[in-house]
Amino acid sequence: MKKVRPVNEPIPQDLNPPFSRDLYETPLSPNPPIFQETFKVTYDRLQEFNFGPPGWLSNEEINLLKHVINLREKATAFCEEERGLLKH
Repeated sequence: MKKVRPVNEPIPQDLNPPFSRDLYETPLSPNPPIFQETFKVTYDRLQEFNFGPPGWLSNEEINLLKHVINLREKATAFCEEERGLLKH
């Protein structure tokens, strides 16, 4: 069997598609809305999250995390019944 050695060549531009959005522009607001309970994310369930020791995050940072948790609530499981499996 013949050994193959890699060659350092640039990738053709058609194999490197452009990004569809500006990577430095965030979809998050610096002033997130006040947390509101949803069917899945409640105040009781938020108490299960560990946001670090008191004072480690500012109130604004905690509010932003709560907002992201609400946006991604379908990806969060709080009990075994809510846990899903990847399907192919």
